[in-house]
Amino acid sequence: MDSPRDTPRSLSESSPIDVLHVDADPEFAALVAAALERECEHITVHTETDPRVAVDRVRRDGPTFDCVVCDYDMPDLDGLDVLASVRAEYPELPVILFTANGSEEVASEAISAGVTDYLRKGDDTSRYQLLANRVENAVERYRASQSLNRGLAAIENATDAVCILGDDGGIEYANAACTELFGYERAELLGRHWEAFYPDDDVQAVYDSVLPEAREGQWSGQSSLVRKDGSLVDVEHTLTSTADGSLVWTLSRVSKRDRLETKLSRRERAIDEAPIGVVLTDPDQADNPIVYVNDEFTDITGYSRDEAVGRNCRFLQGEETDEAAVAELRAAVDEREPVTTELLNYRKDGTEFWNRVRIAPIFDDGSVDLFVGFQDDITPRKTYERLLRSNTARLEALFEHSPDLVVVHDDDGTIQDVNQRMCEELGYSEADLVGKTIWDLDPTSDPERSRAFWTGLPANEPHRFEGELERQNGTTFPTEIHLIQLNVEGEHMFVAMIRDISEQKEREAELVEQNERLDRFASVVSHDLRNPLQVAMGRLEMLQDDCDSDHLDAIDRALDRMDDLISDLLVLAHNGNDAMEVEPVGLADLARACWQNVVTDGATLVIETDAVVDADRDQLQQLLENLFRNSVEHGSDDGDVTVTVGETDRSFFVEDDGPGIPEDDRDTVFEAGYTTSPEGTGFGLNIVSQVAAAHGWEVAVSEGAEGGARFDFRVD
Repeated sequence: MDSPRDTPRSLSESSPIDVLHVDADPEFAALVAAALERECEHITVHTETDPRVAVDRVRRDGPTFDCVVCDYDMPDLDGLDVLASVRAEYPELPVILFTANGSEEVASEAISAGVTDYLRKGDDTSRYQLLANRVENAVERYRASQSLNRGLAAIENATDAVCILGDDGGIEYANAACTELFGYERAELLGRHWEAFYPDDDVQAVYDSVLPEAREGQWSGQSSLVRKDGSLVDVEHTLTSTADGSLVWTLSRVSKRDRLETKLSRRERAIDEAPIGVVLTDPDQADNPIVYVNDEFTDITGYSRDEAVGRNCRFLQGEETDEAAVAELRAAVDEREPVTTELLNYRKDGTEFWNRVRIAPIFDDGSVDLFVGFQDDITPRKTYERLLRSNTARLEALFEHSPDLVVVHDDDGTIQDVNQRMCEELGYSEADLVGKTIWDLDPTSDPERSRAFWTGLPANEPHRFEGELERQNGTTFPTEIHLIQLNVEGEHMFVAMIRDISEQKEREAELVEQNERLDRFASVVSHDLRNPLQVAMGRLEMLQDDCDSDHLDAIDRALDRMDDLISDLLVLAHNGNDAMEVEPVGLADLARACWQNVVTDGATLVIETDAVVDADRDQLQQLLENLFRNSVEHGSDDGDVTVTVGETDRSFFVEDDGPGIPEDDRDTVFEAGYTTSPEGTGFGLNIVSQVAAAHGWEVAVSEGAEGGARFDFRVD
C-alpha cells in the first residue's frame, strides 16, 4: 500500500497532489492511477478497493490527502456514503464522483450532498485528462480556501489590532484585539470612521500627510489615539493600501517604558552615527569610569565597547603623552568645567595618534550627572604641521646659509628680505638693504623695463638672466640671476637667487683671447708657412727635371711631412670653434667616401654595417679619414692591410689586421705627438679623440680580431 506524503502543501500549481482513489475493480483502479500520474506528473494516486477501508483511512490520514476520487456503485458503501463519511470528518476536502453507472438522479443527489465534482467514466483516454484537470482545479480551490481560513484565523487571534478601512474611511472589519485596544464592542467598531479615534487637532495632519503616503503604498508611525472612554492610548501603527482601494490598519500599544527606550535608542543611534568619538563618564563612581562609547571611538582607538567601558580614559595615554595637557584635563574635571586640549594617545595596537579632546559636564537638577567627551583624531593635521615646521626650518636654514645671494622683492622692486650672504657680499646690514629697490643695487637695471619684465613673468617658472651688483664701497661684479615669481597670500613676490660669476667672466675673456690667438696661429700656419712650403715643393719639381740625385726623394718626403703637419695643426686649431650640425649620417656611405680621400696603396676596406649615426658629418669624416690613414701608415710593409668598419649593440668600430698597438701604449695613443711611424704627424689619433669627445662618445683601443688595432666608439 502506498504511503501518503505528510509534508505541507503550497499553492503552486506544480505542488504535489495526493489523491485517494476508491474503486472496487482493482484493474480499473490501477488504470486510473497510471493514467492520472501520466497526465499530471505531480499527482500521486493512493488506491483502495474496499470503501470501508478507504473511509477508515481518511479518518486516520485525512489531512495528508488533497482529494478523494470515488466510484458510485460499490459493495457495502456506495459513493454517496463515502462522500457523507468524508465530509463528516473534513467538510471542505474535495470529493469527485468518477463512475460508469451514474444517472441524472445520482448526479443530482450527489450535487445536493455537496460533492465537489461529478464525472462519468468513458472509453477514450481524454476522460482521464479531464479527470486530472478536475482534480487540479478542485485541489487549488481547496488549498486557497484553507490558506484564507488560516490567514483569517491568524488575524482574528493576533495580539496586534487589525482593521480594514473602506473607501469612505469607515471600519469594515476589526479583529478581537481592536475591541481591547479601543474599548468598543466589535459591533460598535464596524462602520465607525477613523476620525473618531484621533484628537481633533490631529485629524487635518492625517488628511495632509498620513493618508496620501498610505495611498501611495504604506505609512508607519506613532500616534496617541482616543479610546471609547476618552483616554489616550499610544500606538505604533501602519496603514497599507490594497488593490481594491481599502486600507489595512494595524496597531500595537506602546508602553511608557517602550517610549522611553525608543527615545533613548534613537539618541544612542544618533550618537553612534556621529563622525567623532563620544565618551560618557560617571563622576559619581570611583575613578570616573567610562560608561558609554560610540562606534567612532572604537574605530579611532581600536578598543571595543567592552574593553573601554569601566576604565578611566587615561588608559589611552602613554610614554610620550604631555603631562601638562593631562593635568589641564584633570583640573577641569575637578572644577566641573569644560576644557579642550590636544593629547598624544595610543591605540590598542600601540600606534600613536593625536587626539583633540573636548570635555564638558552634563548637569541634572544642578549637579553633575555625567561628563561627555568628544574625541577627534587629528593625526593628519599634526603630521602636516610637523612636516610644515620641519620644511620651514629647512627653508630658513637654506635661505640664511645658502652660498648664493638671495633677495625677496615685491612687484614694485622694493626689497622685502635678504639672506646673510647678500649682506656680507655687498657690505650692508639687513636693515640697510630691506626697503631699498633693485635698481639701487644693480646699476644696469632700468625701473620701467624691470617692472614690465616682472609683469610678464609666469608664476612658479624660474627665469635666468645676467646682471650686475654694486657694493657699498662702489665696486661692482657681474651676476647670474635665477628669478621666480611666487603668489604669497594673494601678493606677487619675487625670489632672486644670485651668483657671483666674476671668475666665469674672466674665463670667458681668457677663452676669447685664446680663440683669437688660435685664429692668428691658424692664419700664420695657413698663409705664412704653407706659402713658402708650396714654393719649395714647386722648386723641387723643377729641380727633379734638371738633375738626378738621391737627396731629391728625401727632400720630397720631408716637404710632404711638413704639409701633413700643417693640415693637422689647422684641424686642431679650428676644431670646436664652429657649431656642430648633428644629423643622421649613414656610416657605410661616409666610410666609402672617406676611403677615396686617403692614399690607401694596396689596402682593402670592408664594410659590415648599415648603421645610421647622429653626428656632425664633417667632423665624423675627419675621424674616419684619420683612422684609415693611421691603419694604412702603420700596416704591413707591402701595404696589404684590411680595414673593417662594423657595429655592435651600442657602438661602431674601426679595426685593421696590421701590427696593432702595444698594450702599454694604448693609454697614450690619443695624446698629441704620439706616433710610431717616421712619416706620421702625431696628431691624427688626437684629432680622433677630440671629435669623439665633442660628440659625447667614449672611445676605447683594443686588439682586433686579426691581431691589429681596434677602435670602439660607444655612441649611446
